[in-house]
Amino acid sequence: MAIWYIVVGVMVLEIVLQLAWSPFYFGTGIRLFNERIPATAEMRHRLVLNCLERDVATSDWMPMVFRPLPDGRMAFRESFFTSFTGRYYPVMRGLVVVDARRNQVRVEGICNWMTLAIALLCVAMPMVAASTWPMLMMLGLFVYCYFIQRRRYHAVAEALREQMRVELPEAIMALRRRTQ
Repeated sequence: MAIWYIVVGVMVLEIVLQLAWSPFYFGTGIRLFNERIPATAEMRHRLVLNCLERDVATSDWMPMVFRPLPDGRMAFRESFFTSFTGRYYPVMRGLVVVDARRNQVRVEGICNWMTLAIALLCVAMPMVAASTWPMLMMLGLFVYCYFIQRRRYHAVAEALREQMRVELPEAIMALRRRTQ
């Protein structure tokens, strides 16, 4: 019975940390997605991370919400608000890291704690009670949701590539900087 209290506690803690946009929470965990985009100093100068929410907006899925962290990274996740668009279980939370030392921009997807806790429970429960083997189907659902999120995180990387394109007129970039 204590395991259920732990799972509920982890769920509540994770929701609070997501709503508070905790830099610790968004920066630590198991990386499930990592896309590196080569970026020279000139390309990094063209980045306007505050425009990502608008650049990756879609009417097909839940909106993505982006917030800057104090150290310059940009955290993102799916919105908690009710919408009538497609829904899925968010397996990851995201982070955009501008790494000047390595001349790259990274889009990282970090495994949510609840996903890990539920996956461990789905594997452990059938070992304890054979009648709980249908719980293993949850793992298939997580894989399906991961592939949906993976496609959305690729869209974030594509939006970053588009922002860093040298062909974009400087007037457009100046306008974007003013609207932040």
